[in-house]
Amino acid sequence: MTGQRAAAEPYATRFETEVTSIDGRRVWLERSHFFGASGGQPADRGTIGDIAVTDVQYADGEQVHVLAEEPSFRTGHRVLCSVDWSFRMYCMRAHTASHILAGAARRLLEEPTCVGLDIGAQTASVDLETSATLDDETLIELDELVNRVVWESRPVSWDDMPLSRARERDGITVDAELDAAAVEKGRVRVVTIEDENDNRNRNRLSNMNGSADPWDVTACGGTHVRNTREVGPVTVLGRSRPTDGVIRIEFAVGPQAIDHRTAEKRAALAASAALDVELEDVTDELERVRAARSR
Repeated sequence: MTGQRAAAEPYATRFETEVTSIDGRRVWLERSHFFGASGGQPADRGTIGDIAVTDVQYADGEQVHVLAEEPSFRTGHRVLCSVDWSFRMYCMRAHTASHILAGAARRLLEEPTCVGLDIGAQTASVDLETSATLDDETLIELDELVNRVVWESRPVSWDDMPLSRARERDGITVDAELDAAAVEKGRVRVVTIEDENDNRNRNRLSNMNGSADPWDVTACGGTHVRNTREVGPVTVLGRSRPTDGVIRIEFAVGPQAIDHRTAEKRAALAASAALDVELEDVTDELERVRAARSR
């Protein structure tokens, strides 16, 4: 298995295991389903025994669990562990949405390369290296494409393959530093969002020959949902340029996405009422008013 167990088995959130080492509030487990922060995805939350987990660090191929207080259990004890499902699922949705967004960007922008991801508590963002200009219309098209892929219920799969083979395959860019959590012992973990019409449970390794036309194929060590429909509502919020040649696209999933859509709808309806035109005519009427004021 390449990468973290949580990434390979993202739906497993309750497990019992043995404590192998303790150093103050830092705990090591024989087997862990907690995700250690990496690749722009935050650490899982949850409990070990009855003590809250405040951080999980992934180092040298294993998780280091930081507890809210020093534990009463000792090395060799077996403990019941629970991963906070709500936060895990949020990260799975947001991370999968970032792959969908990257696939949409490749179809709308000039040769974009994903160079960063950040999943925050309320919103997430993807950094794309590209010479393209991202105007308002293209931002709207990105939002539409992302939500269409969600609606199309495309299968999402993950598997690992030899690193040399991945580098030979067109469509997979492997950055050993950026994708460090996905690479281990000469193998790389690859996450694929399948073609719209592929609803079979396919073997990912057979697709490495290019027989499919997937939406996105990315070397990645994060957690993901099994089908794009599980991502739910996504709203592209805006873009910025943190550095030259890089576009940062901010987006939201779930309740935050719904709240933003609601705010946009209210603003659009208010503009329609103020201008006394139908909703679809607001843009043209605003252009007419702007032109009249500039005379």
